[in-house]
Amino acid sequence: MLKKLAAATVGTVLFFAAGETFPAQAAIIRYDFSNSDGTLIGNFSFNQAAAADDQFVTVDEGLKIYATFGGQTYTEADDSLAAVFTNFLGEIPPGQGLGLQYVVNAFTINAENFIAGNSVQPVTYTASPVPEPSAILGLSVFGLGLLARKKQQSAKSSK
Repeated sequence: MLKKLAAATVGTVLFFAAGETFPAQAAIIRYDFSNSDGTLIGNFSFNQAAAADDQFVTVDEGLKIYATFGGQTYTEADDSLAAVFTNFLGEIPPGQGLGLQYVVNAFTINAENFIAGNSVQPVTYTASPVPEPSAILGLSVFGLGLLARKKQQSAKSSK
């Protein structure tokens, strides 16, 4: 019983100590995107704080892009001028002309439009949650506690 209390106390202390170590940060926002026929799929992410300033996030401000089209993979390195236009919350509501600006040799994404050759298709964006660092730490501490408990039970059963 005392060991369980000690483990719970240590886990709680570690959780709050790590919370003090990591200052509050704006959330990382991630969007998945695709064109209407599914030949383009990808995602991009950025720090919400970068969007809050001016509704415009660039590669220099931490925009990360990953896309596949025609069997090729594309990243932010393929268009160093890529950017995302959002509202002040970092959101891309449909029908407002907001979204990714990305130009490579094979295609162009201009907010809600995917352009390849003579074809123009709509682009859809879907927000994907990214876990906060404190949530990841909390789950890690919980998992370590379960692992320690399992080892403890294994040691008792082998005696």
